[in-house]
Amino acid sequence: TQGLIDRILNPLNYINNFSKLSEGLVKDVKANVEDEKEHMDEENYEDTMDVLDMLSGNLQKVGEHGQNTTRTLKAMEEMLKDRSGGIVKTDITNVLRQNEEMVGTYYANLIADNHIQTIFTYPDSGLIVKANPELLSKTIMSLLGNAVYAVVKIVQHAAAANEAYQPEVTLHARLEDTQIVITIHDNGTGISENIISKIFDPFFTTKTTAEASGTGLYLSRETVQNYGGDITAKSVKNEYSEFTITLPAIKE
Repeated sequence: TQGLIDRILNPLNYINNFSKLSEGLVKDVKANVEDEKEHMDEENYEDTMDVLDMLSGNLQKVGEHGQNTTRTLKAMEEMLKDRSGGIVKTDITNVLRQNEEMVGTYYANLIADNHIQTIFTYPDSGLIVKANPELLSKTIMSLLGNAVYAVVKIVQHAAAANEAYQPEVTLHARLEDTQIVITIHDNGTGISENIISKIFDPFFTTKTTAEASGTGLYLSRETVQNYGGDITAKSVKNEYSEFTITLPAIKE
């Protein structure tokens, strides 16, 4: 599979690069035609500009689909990586503290522009697991990113309908007996009942191909399962989504 990905990516890079370069050439030709407008028949000028506009649009589509295909292939590469290494004794509270800071940084504009309320509650310490802290952080950030995306969509719909709406994304972590439980909740778009059983399938996504490859939840669950845990989801369409990560706790 890795060999096939490499063989496809190489010509795909040429497609992407030359489509972008050709868009620039079309702009140059249009500028030249504009310069010669006074010396051209009006009908011929308009036909030429129409053809160049269509050519430019076609090249944009080639570039868009090329980038989408590249994104899918890169996602396949990510799926092939070994995620079983780097497992150490980790206090999740340190990971969560880092995630809280990253959400405030990476999504600062979205949070401010859409008045999103973000709430993180977790103990100061004591949530100890055996895990790769970098991959665990990436998994939690992926779920938080999905939550932000979901509430932003509702903000847009509410604004168009002139409806009141307070977007909210929460993360709550706690120790329950021998398990650490992390719950990420949002009051966003939710997930339809007929597809919620598919959301952890590889390459399944409700987003456009330009927005996602559909491997985020699959990789997140695989990562957590490598540590003896699991991720589950429950949701009501247009009301909320809630993802729960459970991990086996170990004594300090």
